[in-house]
Amino acid sequence: MNLQKESKSNFVQHVPCEVCGSRDNAAIYDDGHTFCFGCAAYADEGDTEARVVPQQDKSNKPLLQGEYSALPARKITEETCRKFGYQVGMMRGQPVQIAVYRDAQGNAVAQKVRGKDKQFTITGDASKMTLFGSHLWSSGKKIVVTEGEIDCLTTAQVTSGGTNRWWPTVSLPNGAQAAKKAVKQNYDYLVAFEEVVLMFDQDDAGRAAAIECAEILPPGKAKIAHLPCKDANECLLQGQGSAIIDAIWQAKEYRPDGIISSSELRDKIADRDEVSDLSYPYARLNEITLGMQPASLVTIAAGSGVGKSTLVREMAYHLHQKGHNVGMMMLEETSKRTMQGLVGLHMNKNIVIDPTVASKEDIEFAFDDLTSDRDVYLYDHFGSTDLDTVKNRIMYMAKALDCKVIFLDHVSILVSGLTGQVHDERRLIDQIMTELRVLVQHTGICLVLVSHLKRPNSEAGHEGGAKVHLSQMRGSHALVQLSDCCIGLEVDAEQPLSGIRNLVVLKNRFTGEVGPAGVLQYTRETGRLMDASSVLSF
Repeated sequence: MNLQKESKSNFVQHVPCEVCGSRDNAAIYDDGHTFCFGCAAYADEGDTEARVVPQQDKSNKPLLQGEYSALPARKITEETCRKFGYQVGMMRGQPVQIAVYRDAQGNAVAQKVRGKDKQFTITGDASKMTLFGSHLWSSGKKIVVTEGEIDCLTTAQVTSGGTNRWWPTVSLPNGAQAAKKAVKQNYDYLVAFEEVVLMFDQDDAGRAAAIECAEILPPGKAKIAHLPCKDANECLLQGQGSAIIDAIWQAKEYRPDGIISSSELRDKIADRDEVSDLSYPYARLNEITLGMQPASLVTIAAGSGVGKSTLVREMAYHLHQKGHNVGMMMLEETSKRTMQGLVGLHMNKNIVIDPTVASKEDIEFAFDDLTSDRDVYLYDHFGSTDLDTVKNRIMYMAKALDCKVIFLDHVSILVSGLTGQVHDERRLIDQIMTELRVLVQHTGICLVLVSHLKRPNSEAGHEGGAKVHLSQMRGSHALVQLSDCCIGLEVDAEQPLSGIRNLVVLKNRFTGEVGPAGVLQYTRETGRLMDASSVLSF
């Protein structure tokens, strides 16, 4: 079929086809020729018999007949189009571009027909389509995979430099959305090359698809190229054809998240780490741990009634006073009780035990003063303590409320929220700790988790001064293994009724130093748990 003549003619009307018998699949043009879009029968004006364009595949749908031409709007030469079998033609009376796709044996089996406004149609047997251009190369050192045919033509043309030495270049049959599937289907073909350079569009979909494809290929095989423009053809149109070649040679070998080479750290190794501005209210504890660290999980452990919740409130109050947004998920008490405790700390009065120590007006004044610069963010759980809900609230506090430290008191409540799923406390805590660990890394927060201890063998118990050990963490070793820091709170064995508490660091991933971390004094009248030295001088 003379497509050049057809491209200059105008569609007149649909007519019945004398070859296939269709009612209106044939079209007549103003120069007198006809073409059937059902069976591809073609006849010039005056022909006594319509002829069918030869089919290039074994499917029931015949392929279109096109011709080779340059693509001026894309700066693609006719030679490049001819090399890859990229044609121009007519379909349903409209000019189209035709990308010929072949099967694994190199036979033309399908066409992707591109109309105006990037409207695509597949003719032929799409199930047999391989990568566009793959019939031209079988193996080699490097192959470039682009997202679309135009970018494939562009890359091949630029890299050839007008010579007959073409770099192996192919493209995906169905774009980024089906990139992973295409790589899987053409896996054996691609791994025959030493390097596979993935040069997809520089948008979110293209970048995500490149990573997905790189993860399928053998380690060290895939490289991801980055372009200064949206895609290869855009680079050519902007006069940056050389950037395409640079991108190919500078493509970085794909490595999964978390894997880096030592050479990448050379410029950073001598830099001092910034000291965290998140601190504990206790001097010795800060010395040992270097304060609270971002993206860390801290577990506080103590026996029942020793003062875990009081310790948490002191830490939260200290951070709030230092200007940090704090989240508190106190699952064992109401939000009102948590806020009463914080206001009491601000007043140095234990308004929880004895509400008469301050008037309503004084308490409200203290509340207003405490929250004048920023709120404290509380989880009003209403008994809803399932893990997914708690994780969602932590995520919201971290991302929407910009909380750098979130307190979760305590893990045993989460276990009870999961008992309908698995009746094994150890496995439940493993699950909880694993998911919280991932959440901490994702959000970058410091999550302070409170845990109960198993009953010690000592008759005195923790309330009588028994020491806290990592082996006493209740339920699972994951509490220790996945925590960056474990802090114990002990009753002073020599003065169990004095209100003295000893802090001890049981695990410290930050500095490695463990052991005694300060002596605290609890004062019932104020409700404060402060450094013993500061209480004496208070």
